[in-house]
Amino acid sequence: MSLGKKVFFLLIALVILIAYTVATFDYKTILSKGENETTSFTSEDTMFGEYADSAMLKINELKSSALKSFGLDKDDKLAQNKEPITLELLKDNGIILMNGTFKDEEQAKSIVELLNINRNGEYTFEENRVKDVVLLNKLSLLIDSFKEFFADGSKLAIENGKVLLSGELKDSNFKPVLDSIIAKSNLDMITDIKEPLKSNTETIIDNITKSSVPKVKEVSSESEDKLNELEKITPKKEIIKVKSKLVQDAQNSINNLTSNNKITFKRRSTNITEESKETVKEIANILLSNSKLTVEIAGHTDSRGRASLNKEISQDRANSVKAALVSLGVSSKQIKAVGYGEDFPIAKDDAQGLSEVNRRVEFIVGESK
Repeated sequence: MSLGKKVFFLLIALVILIAYTVATFDYKTILSKGENETTSFTSEDTMFGEYADSAMLKINELKSSALKSFGLDKDDKLAQNKEPITLELLKDNGIILMNGTFKDEEQAKSIVELLNINRNGEYTFEENRVKDVVLLNKLSLLIDSFKEFFADGSKLAIENGKVLLSGELKDSNFKPVLDSIIAKSNLDMITDIKEPLKSNTETIIDNITKSSVPKVKEVSSESEDKLNELEKITPKKEIIKVKSKLVQDAQNSINNLTSNNKITFKRRSTNITEESKETVKEIANILLSNSKLTVEIAGHTDSRGRASLNKEISQDRANSVKAALVSLGVSSKQIKAVGYGEDFPIAKDDAQGLSEVNRRVEFIVGESK
């Protein structure tokens, strides 16, 4: 190796060692009483906060590679690489149990709080374990769905930086909602999701429905003559179908908007967030496209807190959405705002009465006569 290359690699190693030293150095703080107290600033306590862990993993990889090229990795403690945590969430008797390998109890506790875990499982602790905060925040988007949609025995885990999701859904109707949530989380995920089998009753109903469809060849010539006469008249049912299609198209458009961009509110407020205003504008455009369209804005909450207060909050939020639509030019006669509180949940709340799925605003499209 030429002298120039050796100098270059030495400079790289020096920069890496300086970065590592700054991130793990022990500082002393002089107390008011004149006593010295040593305060250790680890990668989780620096100005970069928890996001320093991810950076430290990259630094350690570069450091290890550089030290190995100079033969300094055998006895040097700095050559020990940090490893990501491992995590397994298991649904058992309707609650979530967490197992895993973490740096210490404090790190495990912070993850429990972030993911809103019900019960601690088996933990092992290793000093070199770090958490990927970005990955955990993405994972938190799936927790409510994992709690509500999946049957007991389902698992959600992190292994080698990848998310594994396996288990059986309680209802096949949850699948489209789950797919949408997974897509929004932008996670590198491996899934093994099973949909529940139809019950005997559902199978019987399907068979009856299929068998009840009349066959053309069984219709008599006399009946055919009557049908031909009726074809010359526009039946009332056909008019209803045209109206239903108008409503259905509008309903589908609004559903697509709210599934991709849920209506949300500022914390402890009934005011719509800036992110949700664009969705409200799109809904206003749909209603302005046809004055016959009507919409009921239905506000819902979970069961945490007093039922009367929940109903009041849901009504205020529905009114807030209505006011936003009216400000955009939609006639108030087209809009009805109703707060249902906790009366109509679509998922089971947890032990504290919390459920992100139940806290929602729905739009029910109709048509004026």
